[in-house]
Amino acid sequence: MSDVTSPIIAAGPGELGAEALSADAVETILADFRAWLFESKENPPATPAAELDVATIVQHFTALRQEVNLQTKSSRGQLEQNAQTMVMLQQALEALQSRQAQLQQCQKSGQDELVRPLLKTLLDAHDALSLAEREVQRLLVNPPAPPPPEITPPPAVEICLPFWARWLGLGPSIEAQIDPLRAWRTDQPPPPGLEEYAQRFRQVLDALLVGYRMSLQRIERAFEQQGLEAIPCVGQPFDPEIMEVADVVRDEGRPSTEVVQEIRRGYLWHGRLFRYAQVRVAKP
Repeated sequence: MSDVTSPIIAAGPGELGAEALSADAVETILADFRAWLFESKENPPATPAAELDVATIVQHFTALRQEVNLQTKSSRGQLEQNAQTMVMLQQALEALQSRQAQLQQCQKSGQDELVRPLLKTLLDAHDALSLAEREVQRLLVNPPAPPPPEITPPPAVEICLPFWARWLGLGPSIEAQIDPLRAWRTDQPPPPGLEEYAQRFRQVLDALLVGYRMSLQRIERAFEQQGLEAIPCVGQPFDPEIMEVADVVRDEGRPSTEVVQEIRRGYLWHGRLFRYAQVRVAKP
């Protein structure tokens, strides 16, 4: 066989003619083909593809739809669970913010309680300074009478009448003429230094008034810094929530329960009542 096949293998394509296919070569090819057939017989036959009918397709589509519905329900349930989780988180956040606001309010209340006595003391000082300021203004408008100067009374005038003058009845006439000399003359000009005293008195009052006003302005600035606001009263209708009636006056030209005068100023602290205002209210 080796002698027969060697020339076939050595020949290139197109070089083999009909004369090159000898009987041995044909036998060799047939033997190889026979061996391939036996090998292919041992392999199992391929499974034929299943035929698809309408019922099978409908069944597959039904199963697919059920699976899609299940996935949709699962997704919807997950979305609802996420929504509930978001609501719970929002509630927790609001509770946390509320708690934080309460803590801040408590801290602020504690600070307010510490500041409250100081504000009350400042209010008392403000009331005292206001009263002193009004008194100084009153003294400037109506100054008091100056104190009388120290006057040395004139010496007593005594005359010893002779016997004959008394015997003649001249004593009463002479005494009547001497009496004007014993009385102090009130028509004489004021003693020197009285005008200087009045000028000095006014200067002292002016200095006191300036000092009182400066102190009041400083206290009022402290009130503004601490959130203390004065309650406007005069000309306003009476409000029992923030005012107290100290007196009722008759006034035909004003409506009933209108505030005509403020006796003691009231204050609000951060929008809340700190001290009632004492007022006089009109009554027709």
